Amino acid sequence: MKIKNALILAGGLGTRLRSVIQDVPKPMAPINGQPFLKFILDYLYNYGFENIVLSVGYKHEMIQAFFGNSYRGMQIQYAVEKERLGTGGGIQFAATFFKGFPFFVMNGDTLFHADFWEMEHQYKTQNADMVMALKPMQYFERYGTVSLNSENKITSFNEKKYCEKGLINAGVYLMDDSIFLINNFNSSFSFEKDVMEKYCDSLNIIGVPSNGYFIDIGIPEDYEKANYDLKKNNLEKIISAIKTEKNWTLFLDRDGVINQRIPGNYVQYPNEFKFINGSDTAIHIFSKYFKIIVVVTNQQGVGKNIMAHENLHKVHEFMIEGINRVGGRVDKVYYCPELAKNNPKCRKQNIGMGLQAQKDFPDINFEKSVMVGDSISDIQFGNLLGMKTVFVETKNAKEIELAKNEDIDFQFADLISFAQQFEKNEL
Repeated sequence: MKIKNALILAGGLGTRLRSVIQDVPKPMAPINGQPFLKFILDYLYNYGFENIVLSVGYKHEMIQAFFGNSYRGMQIQYAVEKERLGTGGGIQFAATFFKGFPFFVMNGDTLFHADFWEMEHQYKTQNADMVMALKPMQYFERYGTVSLNSENKITSFNEKKYCEKGLINAGVYLMDDSIFLINNFNSSFSFEKDVMEKYCDSLNIIGVPSNGYFIDIGIPEDYEKANYDLKKNNLEKIISAIKTEKNWTLFLDRDGVINQRIPGNYVQYPNEFKFINGSDTAIHIFSKYFKIIVVVTNQQGVGKNIMAHENLHKVHEFMIEGINRVGGRVDKVYYCPELAKNNPKCRKQNIGMGLQAQKDFPDINFEKSVMVGDSISDIQFGNLLGMKTVFVETKNAKEIELAKNEDIDFQFADLISFAQQFEKNEL
């Protein structure tokens, strides 16, 4: 991604949450002992954001005291409202911090695993005035819906009513401050009513649907759900869920997880592919419990013309044959041959391979998926898609040290050590 600016509307009072939280701004509502805003910032960190502006008002000192001027290397600035400006006024005021450059907008009481990469792509290719992230939902009445035409342009915003299914505005936008030139807006106004709905016909607003995790803590019931969803994972409970539900997916990195790395080079031929001790057996164990198993691997050696696609396919055929021999399976291998310097969507930490796997296997639910890798990019890939993450300590001491700063659910010496936990926890 090239757009690394984000504006978070963090001035909410949390009136409807007064029965469960008191005397804190809504984005600071505690979720398992941590402010909800932290989970939003963690997601932005995984995407590589650098500049964050928090639009704050009510008890903004609490937010500033907790996060300061930086968080996980991201610069934080505060647009402090002297009076309540509404969503439109708040965005218009805070947009000045970005000096005309485009920025993402999101609500401080909503966490949505939106596909920022695709939003940026649509923003640039569709000559969009704004791109909006949309969440497909079923059986709901709390949210209004939006309508799209065949080119994904939003054509209308519909009132709240009971719907069996529909697309809702998830509260994540990509835009720049030029959108406010369509009218001489007051200092206080609603972005939803006075901009999007009023000028829907004249603005080119593109919708990007995403099935990523979504939670809005605006009401007590969903606040409690967030506490359940975002709690630190317990290994025994996760393994139990995988075994009993029988619908989980396992994503595996390849080099350093399944096979030995070749320092400074690539595995170009089958005879160079060496299983890490016990990794084939580990996949045999996983095959008994995971519904789908896929491999996702960065292979820019192809893009560098060091190896051919044909040779890489032969390496993967050799790998799958070896796994099959011990009773395991891999349902599909995905690889990204493109150069890292071009930051292609398919290259981890970007999420292209995960989305392609979900397209090929519609049963994949990222909230019921596990990503195993030995690199920070593997962990960030899993986190961006909302998976459980497992880090294996097979790469090098530097990577293991860096991993301490990442959001990792579980850590093991190698793949077989993780797999053996399944055998220890037989029901």
